[in-house]
Amino acid sequence: MNYRQSIFILLPVCLLLQCDLINPDESVPAFILINPFELQTDPGVQGSASHKITEGWLTVNGEFLGAYQLPATVPVLMEGPADVVVEAGIKDNGISTTPDIYPFYSPYETSVTLVPDETVAVNPKVSYDRNTKFSFIEDFESGATLFQDLLQGQTGLTVSDEDVFEGSYSGRIELTDTDPVVEVATLNEYPGLTDQSPYVYLEVNYRSEAPVIFGLIGGRGTSSRNSVYDPGFNPKETWNKIYFNLSGLLATSPFDAHQIGLQAYLPTENGQFTTSQATVWLDNIKLVHF
Repeated sequence: MNYRQSIFILLPVCLLLQCDLINPDESVPAFILINPFELQTDPGVQGSASHKITEGWLTVNGEFLGAYQLPATVPVLMEGPADVVVEAGIKDNGISTTPDIYPFYSPYETSVTLVPDETVAVNPKVSYDRNTKFSFIEDFESGATLFQDLLQGQTGLTVSDEDVFEGSYSGRIELTDTDPVVEVATLNEYPGLTDQSPYVYLEVNYRSEAPVIFGLIGGRGTSSRNSVYDPGFNPKETWNKIYFNLSGLLATSPFDAHQIGLQAYLPTENGQFTTSQATVWLDNIKLVHF
């Protein structure tokens, strides 16, 4: 048998057996199942444990593997003991295109053993970073509200025991076609929010029949008092949570101290109100920073 005849005999056999020379064995991954997060808080100091952590940012043995919408099963080309870190991801200002790691939740760390073609579950539990400061927590349970500076409208923000999110009370704003805009702010001003870090967030639980925007009011008592509203939410039939990033507004503000303001309004179309009345419910408003 000559060389050319040998090639023609071996080639079909190699194709049938998928010879390693052509298609070497592919590595078989292990899998990490990241379950939804649980937030643990000290209720007396940190308020409600409600959260809206939507993604897990996964690092294994020091290698960042990506951000995944939860729950997620992630293939990992590693084997044996592994150090796993999962960081809590949220949507900045509730926008799906702006996912980010929430800086005020501590990372979840654990150790697992990775076995090819097997799945190991990770159940992340996180708490607020120990350096987190709460300028205020408004859960309305005192029967009063911090938002008593009425800047526009007639009724303002009141405390209600109807349709509450948790506990006994929530905040409530009533809008009508004769009182279509309500703007209120905290009585207190909050100074030095960015002294230690540029990150400042406002956490809000809400259910709403009207749009609401949030922002900063600076310069109270001066002729240059200024209100800047940027992040907000649209109507939502069921209770939801949102994380408003105030860092950009604070970075461009000329003031050191700010009230936190919100404005609710009846929507319009072609110069006409689209509804004659609407209600806004709020709860667990937290101003957090480092």
